[in-house]
Amino acid sequence: MAARAHPDVPKELDRYLIPSEQIIFEIRRHKILLAEPFLSTVLAFVLALMVDNWLNGSAPVLRNIMYGLALVVLARFVYKWTDWYRELFLATDRRLMLVYGIFTRKVAIMPMSKVTDMRYDRTIPGQVFGYGKYILESAGQDQALSVINFVPDPDRHYQEISAVIFGSGAGRDSRTGMVSSGSGGALPVNEPENLWWNRK
Repeated sequence: MAARAHPDVPKELDRYLIPSEQIIFEIRRHKILLAEPFLSTVLAFVLALMVDNWLNGSAPVLRNIMYGLALVVLARFVYKWTDWYRELFLATDRRLMLVYGIFTRKVAIMPMSKVTDMRYDRTIPGQVFGYGKYILESAGQDQALSVINFVPDPDRHYQEISAVIFGSGAGRDSRTGMVSSGSGGALPVNEPENLWWNRK
């Protein structure tokens, strides 16, 4: 069996990458995406148990309906978790790639050479929970991958992508194979103004 060109990423990604591509990072989106489905599942089972206790053995049909609805909400959570787990956001020295889909796998690609500008937004919840959104502008045409939301550790990943797109003279760590941001200069970040902790 031939050695894998990219042993540090899931085996599935090898079919989408060429051997000469250098991996910058490979991540899943922030787990905040799972907060609502998880809380909904907990609430559904709490309500089902409360109704079961309140009926005290009577109205078995209603109790079965409540537990059935709770199981539907649980199935929704499992689906959302599987969708989150199967989705991978990958950056190489040549392109950005989003691999997603549970049953039908889809690949959205943005070549680095097509990116003319990159905006980085962090809302107040994003600053609190540690995620951000990247908005990519391309030369002359709409691309399949133009908005990337819920990116974890967004400051570091923004610098790594910017180092490739805008040629900041970044080097690559020979031990990890990761691109460093190089110059360490300030990069533009859009954050809400007049935050209470910045007021004087």
